[in-house]
Amino acid sequence: MKEMSTSYTDWLEGYFLRYPDVPREVILKEDLLRQGLNFSRRATGNGRDFRYKTYHLFTYDKTLRSELGDQDTFTVPEDLRIKGGLYNLLDTVVHVYHNVESPYLIDSVNGERQLFLEGKPIARVIFPKKPPYYGLTFDDGTVYEQVVCLVQDHVAFLTAYRICQYFMTKEECKFCDINMNVKQMTKYKDKFGEVDAIRDPDQAARVIEKMIGCDDPAISVRAIYMTSGSIVKPVRGKNELEFSLEYTRKIRERVGGGTPLILITQAHEKNEVKILKDAGVTVYNPNIEIWDRKVFEAVCPGKAKHIGRDVWLKRMLDSVDIMGEGNVSPNMVTGVEMAQPYGFKTVSEAVESDREGFEYMMSHGVIPHLDSWCIERESALGGHPPIPLEFFIEVDKVWFEIWDKYKLPAVMGYGPMGGPGRAYYGNSAHVDMGYVK
Repeated sequence: MKEMSTSYTDWLEGYFLRYPDVPREVILKEDLLRQGLNFSRRATGNGRDFRYKTYHLFTYDKTLRSELGDQDTFTVPEDLRIKGGLYNLLDTVVHVYHNVESPYLIDSVNGERQLFLEGKPIARVIFPKKPPYYGLTFDDGTVYEQVVCLVQDHVAFLTAYRICQYFMTKEECKFCDINMNVKQMTKYKDKFGEVDAIRDPDQAARVIEKMIGCDDPAISVRAIYMTSGSIVKPVRGKNELEFSLEYTRKIRERVGGGTPLILITQAHEKNEVKILKDAGVTVYNPNIEIWDRKVFEAVCPGKAKHIGRDVWLKRMLDSVDIMGEGNVSPNMVTGVEMAQPYGFKTVSEAVESDREGFEYMMSHGVIPHLDSWCIERESALGGHPPIPLEFFIEVDKVWFEIWDKYKLPAVMGYGPMGGPGRAYYGNSAHVDMGYVK
């Protein structure tokens, strides 16, 4: 698991010395995302006094639920915060990637949860607060948080269509396990009830209205994320644009236009983006996933075949004219650039490729946001070893350097950016990058 023959603690602290210009929060967070977290029973208890993982999109797990034996298989939090401790960390949000083989363990000592490395506590851990609407149900038995869940304390997350049609033709992105996640969840109906691939748009709007109406500032909704698996053939008679519009309009009818709505989707034509904006979409995320052409075509064959990289980039840049600078924010799954046998073999080559992509996008008012690759076991790349920590640190540095160079705004709906202790986005540490004094 370690990349050198020393204690894991010494190895990690070696990166603090190697990168004095990078916040320690960034380095530790990226290692937690790539290695995952293990949890003791003392830390999780019965799993009902905190905001638990809802498996709303992907598994984000290395450990399969079926491998947990007699343990309660759904008692880990969706995300958490680390702070203080041995490294005097500022408050840092981390998405939970569950891995029972991780070197990092969250345990409870004298009633206080702590992050342990090699048996030594290194940081305080705060589990997320459970919202009062969790556990509520509709008349048909559907649980609220299985329609729309809360992530990162401030984001209402709706996966309107929970499968990707690229899987049906074996053209799925090779890092993705969205369809396997739904299949897994159908085995746990006692936990979640019936898991439908298509969320009811009226129920979604009602749950979001309930979430926004919650007056607790600790869990106030500051953004709505809406996504779906890729739609190639019509779903209930609607193409991808029409499908997204139905949910967007119903949400805006319920809650108005005050809360940013971020649509995570494929690359639409300029006139379609205008329709989406007019319907109430605030930020448009045409997720290209990977910058390098060859790696993109090998790892994302469905996107490469049905739209293509050149068309994707053109549509993405065209959409800035409609959405405005900073309101187009495609996702990049950082780390997949080094996936073998398709990707780069050295960190420097992979980082330089991303530098080229970041420069191209940000110079045109597009701000990519990053998701550090959590290797999900049942994806096509599920057996891949973790990508070197050095890569994630370097790519976060490059992202921040170019973002700062163009004096771009924070992406609306993703919280503050530009330094540790501020952001609430937990899937990558690029939002926690800042200058170290």
